[in-house]
Amino acid sequence: MTSRVSVDVIIVGAGAAGLAAGRLLAESGKRVSIIEARERIGGRIHTRHARMAGDGHIPIELGAEFIHGLPTTSWSLVREAQLATCELQGDLFCCEAQHLQSCGEQQRDSFSVLQRMAAWLERRAPGSDVSFAGYLRAAAIESATANRAAAYVEGFNAADRNIISATALVRQQRAEDRLQGDRIFHIRSGYDALPRYAADCFARAGGTLLLDSPVRRVAWSRGSVSVQGRATSGHEFSVRAPQAIITLPLGVLQANCVAFDPVPTEIERHWQSLAMGQANRVTLLFSRRFWSERAANLSFLLAPDELIPTWWTAMPESAPIMTGWAAGAKTLSGLQRLRELGTETLETAALRCLANIFSISIRDLTQWLISAHHHDWQHDEFSRGAYSYVPAGALEAARLMSRPVDDTLFFAGEHTDTEDQWGTVHAALASGLRAAGQVLERPSRHP
Repeated sequence: MTSRVSVDVIIVGAGAAGLAAGRLLAESGKRVSIIEARERIGGRIHTRHARMAGDGHIPIELGAEFIHGLPTTSWSLVREAQLATCELQGDLFCCEAQHLQSCGEQQRDSFSVLQRMAAWLERRAPGSDVSFAGYLRAAAIESATANRAAAYVEGFNAADRNIISATALVRQQRAEDRLQGDRIFHIRSGYDALPRYAADCFARAGGTLLLDSPVRRVAWSRGSVSVQGRATSGHEFSVRAPQAIITLPLGVLQANCVAFDPVPTEIERHWQSLAMGQANRVTLLFSRRFWSERAANLSFLLAPDELIPTWWTAMPESAPIMTGWAAGAKTLSGLQRLRELGTETLETAALRCLANIFSISIRDLTQWLISAHHHDWQHDEFSRGAYSYVPAGALEAARLMSRPVDDTLFFAGEHTDTEDQWGTVHAALASGLRAAGQVLERPSRHP
């Protein structure tokens, strides 16, 4: 049996973009239904509340973790929800050839590569673009410096140095500078508090939320949309509306997991030209902060020789957690090879990396380990990757994806950001608000 519902606006996806759009529309008097494939809200915001010794709990972020800088879209919601935050503090350490020390001039030189890239690009023909690897070759950057800079770009953007646009990186850096992006914040109770608050506001405004309901088909014509699927319970559903906002992650769109009838070919061309970043992260909860004996104020740690090359702590919070991050084609292929051989899990690979970095036995680390936490976003059918980035030659794709289709279909999500802040929660929030504003500005056109 199939349930059939009619509303004013359908939103596909209850991540940051979908919830932001749904709340604004519901509070504007629209009848709104948000349809979410997962059993939870938040999308790629995914917090696990792990148990500590005694009765304590600690938030472990499996997806988005940081608020980068002072974006209005995020901070207005944080303040409205009265959520406590803390700004990350501490020192940046580097470990090369198993030598742990504060990062010096060599690492700063690699960061300066990005700063010099803007001037280099300005000397090229207007509109020309190259990959970051192409820039490193063309600008004849010294090999060791180039490798460090490329590792940073791949890690931060979950990107392939041979694909990501150099011009997009410059635009992204300028956007971060405007927002003081070098400042990084945590939500103390966990990032999931943000979508929970937005969902509560949406519900109070009269919106309806369908969880465990993967959408399989979006049939549409001008002024009419039918969203169909089958809930995990086996119950089929069909929701109709004059307009719909699609907030599916880029990886899901590219994998054609949801059938559009007809396909919005112009928008599809743009989503296919973007790239979905791939990354692995693992968070280890220990019984003690063992690293403080050698790096008391450790915040971030770069270990390019290790299979998991980027690490961070909860500084200035005292929680004994260490998060490892691996991105970039070479790093991810190494981890995948280990799993295929069956020699190590991500957890054991992470412990081995920390043992190398801090000259501590794996036996001791295992004794101190309380729990390990990981979510495989690459193989999550409702995500298909970490977050988006812009390949060389696709600079306008995100902006063009934000255009309404016959005033009927509207696309949102971090990959549709128009302010050069792709891959962030604040980009997702802003895109949802933008799409909702477009719906309110454009009355539906009935055929």
